[in-house]
Amino acid sequence: MVVGSVIFVAIGVWVVSSDDVPLVPLVAGIVGIPMFSAAGVFFLGRLIRRRPELVLSDAGLVHRQSGSLAWHEVAHARVFVQRPSAGSKVRYVQIGLRDPQAYYARSSWWLRLMVKANNKLGYGDLNLAESMLGASAEEVIRAMRRHYPELVVVP
Repeated sequence: MVVGSVIFVAIGVWVVSSDDVPLVPLVAGIVGIPMFSAAGVFFLGRLIRRRPELVLSDAGLVHRQSGSLAWHEVAHARVFVQRPSAGSKVRYVQIGLRDPQAYYARSSWWLRLMVKANNKLGYGDLNLAESMLGASAEEVIRAMRRHYPELVVVP
């Protein structure tokens, strides 16, 4: 992701600094430079800090962006596969909550906004992208069950 960001920033700089550039590529370059610079800094920070995305314990789970949940708050978990296009798929560990409103009340406004949008699109209460977890969705659910044997796993 860092390399991709650097490439897009370089393309944006090249487009903006070129002579006689049509309006659409010029605007794309102007917008793309700060956007991909910010993305590059974000991913570089994650790469340098090397904090785990998800930590499981006997008390519950702590997700870097979603916060912490005690096991008694988790209603179920499942592997969810989204197919954004014919040739690709994105896998998630989807977590259903017993009391989503209590979770939303203690979450950041950004997370509340994201979760509500995801719910309207038919996704679960909490969706953890497999690509960010460092393990397969099935391995994560198996680890969750080791810490919380009563976890209901929905097919």
